[in-house]
Amino acid sequence: MPRHIMISDGPAQPDLQDIDSFWHKARFKFSDLGEDYQVRSLGIDADTTEKILEFIKTRDKVATFSLPWVLEANGFPRSSAGTPIVLCDYQGKPRLIVRLTDVRETTFGEISAAETSMDGPPVQDPDIWIPLHREYWNGLLAAYERSCEDSMPVLIEPFDYVGEVSL
Repeated sequence: MPRHIMISDGPAQPDLQDIDSFWHKARFKFSDLGEDYQVRSLGIDADTTEKILEFIKTRDKVATFSLPWVLEANGFPRSSAGTPIVLCDYQGKPRLIVRLTDVRETTFGEISAAETSMDGPPVQDPDIWIPLHREYWNGLLAAYERSCEDSMPVLIEPFDYVGEVSL
């Protein structure tokens, strides 16, 4: 039986000046990043976010998941293979760089162990991943007057870990 986890309001919004400074340092440290990148915030609370960042660094988490509905509502472009992603912690501070290796679309109802196995170890079981993400995404989607449905599109974004950059 899945555990019930309380979901907070979500990660803090990153400061644009911090993002710019981080990206400048990242491009100096990792010269093949290119010009374009995207920014993602992680986690349901500060402690969980730190664990997620560690799972990424140890390559136990090798994908992220995005909602086209949210991207479209905010005018954000869809990512593509090769896109560097700046990952921010729960306080909104940029911490890591990953590079997407693929982007594919499915629906929430089609999510199976093949997809959840790419997430961090505590949520790789679909019986944990699905209710956790349904609750989290329902909170996120409420601002757009939508809810997480089985027919909802989900982007699965496998990635390679690039590295860490300090501000």
